[in-house]
Amino acid sequence: MPQKFFITTPMYYVNDKPHIGHTYTTILVDVIARHRRMMGDDVFFLTGTDEHGQKIGKVASELGITPQQLVDDVAPNFENLWKKMGLTHDYFVRTTHKTHKDLVQKRFKELLAKGDIYKAEYEGLYSVSDEAFVTEMQVKELQAQGLGHTLTTLKEESYFFRLSAYENWLIQLFDRYPEFVVPEFRLNEVKQFVAPNGERGHLQDLSISRTSISWGIPVPGDEKHVMYVWFDALHSYMSGCKDGYWPPKAQVIGKDILRFHAVYWPAFLMAEFREEGDALDGELPDRIRKQLPHAVLTHGWWLMGDTKISKSLGNIVRPKELLHFGNDAARYFLLRDMQIGHDRSFTFEGYMERLNADLANGLGNLASRTISMIHRYRGGSVPAPAKWDDADNDIKGLIAKAGPEYLEKMEQYNFSGALDGLWGMLRGLDGYIVKSEPWNLAKSESNSAKLDTVLAQLYRALRLTAVLASPVMPEMCQTLWESLGLQGRAADQKFAKLAVEAPAPGPVKEAKPLFARIDKDSAIAEIGAQQAVPTASAQKPDVPELRETTDYDTFCKTDLRVGKILEAERVPKSDKLIKMKVDIGLEIRTIVGGIGKAYEPAQLVGKSVVVVANLAPRKLMGIESHGMLLCASDNNSKPYLIAPTDDALPGFLVK
Repeated sequence: MPQKFFITTPMYYVNDKPHIGHTYTTILVDVIARHRRMMGDDVFFLTGTDEHGQKIGKVASELGITPQQLVDDVAPNFENLWKKMGLTHDYFVRTTHKTHKDLVQKRFKELLAKGDIYKAEYEGLYSVSDEAFVTEMQVKELQAQGLGHTLTTLKEESYFFRLSAYENWLIQLFDRYPEFVVPEFRLNEVKQFVAPNGERGHLQDLSISRTSISWGIPVPGDEKHVMYVWFDALHSYMSGCKDGYWPPKAQVIGKDILRFHAVYWPAFLMAEFREEGDALDGELPDRIRKQLPHAVLTHGWWLMGDTKISKSLGNIVRPKELLHFGNDAARYFLLRDMQIGHDRSFTFEGYMERLNADLANGLGNLASRTISMIHRYRGGSVPAPAKWDDADNDIKGLIAKAGPEYLEKMEQYNFSGALDGLWGMLRGLDGYIVKSEPWNLAKSESNSAKLDTVLAQLYRALRLTAVLASPVMPEMCQTLWESLGLQGRAADQKFAKLAVEAPAPGPVKEAKPLFARIDKDSAIAEIGAQQAVPTASAQKPDVPELRETTDYDTFCKTDLRVGKILEAERVPKSDKLIKMKVDIGLEIRTIVGGIGKAYEPAQLVGKSVVVVANLAPRKLMGIESHGMLLCASDNNSKPYLIAPTDDALPGFLVK
């Protein structure tokens, strides 16, 4: 009986149109869904939009429309794009759907009755960008990065979820089921959030309602409160799930929302599935683990250079540009060039180079040559192999292991490695053609058996490729499948039933071109012409509001000095903190800065910076940091180091 496989994208926030980040995540899930279907699974693929929250209300107000009008206008951009791209999602959920609202209110009331939700007054710092209150530990982390200005102080009545009560079960989840967060180094980040340096007791209860905003799902029975956007949005996975498919086998997200999906979400579910008699200070019941997502697959960011692609910076790659060379080309590139969990820089030049090398010169050229030779030398009929030498046996072994290795890597979510291995086989076939010289073999009848073997091996490898790569490039692989004279759809084949060495069922057809080589200069000009000229309002940066006025004497108390970074290294167990030795003229200081997501240590050595030199020392992850580097930042919190001119020497006073 087929195994049910429920997979989700994040619920995309509808304060902007889709860009490469949204497209990448959804293509990734579509590839997994298609692959699992070909594994024989019964797949349910869910995607949708997150449509509540403060940012939506703010944007709608600026546009002079209601929040509902805004989300009704923006949400179809996602759904229509996924349809245009031929994605195979089974359901598109919106958090403004009545069925979703009903489920969220039902879950809220159940947790309130259990005592896992309670009302209290909250006063603390609130992150507008994350739409979340920030714990003391997170405040210190943000301040270490120079990002404290992105926070605002709020005091209001709120409903709280007893997150701290589920710390023990969460730690057991991470320790006993390491597959819960993939890849492993992202799991380590989650562990560090829940129990920093292995110390328990840091997890605080979570505010899950607001009275200061109105655009959201009302708290049942207390409608001056609306539900915290993450309690609302995360339950869309449940409200959109088809009966009988829960829990998710894989939930695919970007690293920026890992904490919400790997800490808050399982804690909500633990509370909802907890029964009387379950001891929160005891063992996590297997029954509850089975109701949680099997894996939270966490990918990195697409960057422009060293900068995250974001609308506030105006460096967005829109789907229209990404899909300029076709859906399959974009799918192949995004899967091939991004290693799961890590960031990856995007350039159109690199994009085109990959497509030319792998699709035009690689698979496309090999398919064209092979099918043409079968027509030319065997009238279109695929021969059976008849004579083997060492080179033939080597390539036979290469083909035989390509399939199992590809499937194993796909099972591990190593998409880049799987494709690299498959294309390694194709490169081996190119070498096989050069070494075998079928055009010379065809000149002599005595070499006929050897030629049959060469042509048969090439055909088998292409048939294997058409099936294995079909989830990644469904249209291109279907074209190849038909050119090989095969019936039906490549996407309908099952990996387990693929007989690579089976005789061809009929003659090959004329070779259809799979991918045309790109002229880079012409393509860049075409893409540039397609890009809309930004309006003045679109060019306005998303910057923080001005702080309150201060007097001159207070400002002058801050000692700002030119410094020069002499050494830099990452702090173990942190992807943000970098430890630096900084010459400030008077002495050499150790300074720890939260700039590790924006800069590599090697980039920093020799760089001149501005140092807040009279800041009291403080410890960050056990390292005493004496000073802070001055950075600029927009509302998305990416740090930009302030650099003095090259002739400004360490120790110079900045005033």
